[in-house]
Amino acid sequence: MKKIILCAIILISIGNQCKAQFLNSIGLTAGVSAGNQKFYFSDPISISKKKYMFGYNGSMFAEFFSADYARWVTEIQFNTKGSVDKQPEKNYPNKLQYLCWNNYLKLRYEMYRIIPYILVGPRLEYPLSQGTSSPPITGKFRPLHVSAAAGVGIEFISYSNFKFFIEGFYNPDIMFAYKLTDLGVKNNNIELRIGLKYQFGGRKETCNTPTYVE
Repeated sequence: MKKIILCAIILISIGNQCKAQFLNSIGLTAGVSAGNQKFYFSDPISISKKKYMFGYNGSMFAEFFSADYARWVTEIQFNTKGSVDKQPEKNYPNKLQYLCWNNYLKLRYEMYRIIPYILVGPRLEYPLSQGTSSPPITGKFRPLHVSAAAGVGIEFISYSNFKFFIEGFYNPDIMFAYKLTDLGVKNNNIELRIGLKYQFGGRKETCNTPTYVE
């Protein structure tokens, strides 16, 4: 814990010295996830959609540049995915835990009390653990796969360096997260999360209230 606090203090100190504000802010998020899966069978050809499984997520992120309308966000995220394979005889839970590297284009619009924005971009996902019980899944999920993410958020106006926000994401797989013999599996996730970020700069520079000129 002491090392984490020390690293955060160092990052804040470095960011405050960055006059060009290439690094705009750093922050944390935490939230809940609702995931389901689609099973793609090739022999015979069929698609089976599974029931939702609930979990949680958390991330550390950095936001770059200080443009009014467009920014870049990169983050490292822990996320829970999976599904419940409901069969007549019993339910088979499939729980996966991923470490994700996410990169988003952030498009924002400053208003008087809030700053709404959208986020869109790819995620590179690495499975940390696999707890799957569906009989057709007989092997390991791929060590790396790519998914897409699209989200909306609201940042609340603040006169301090700390900014509070809420976000919602839809996160479908672009490629199969699992592919073995005649079965392919894709994850789909819905995420709701809250976050807090520290924006570098002085009080006047960090106020996210838009300036109006008559």
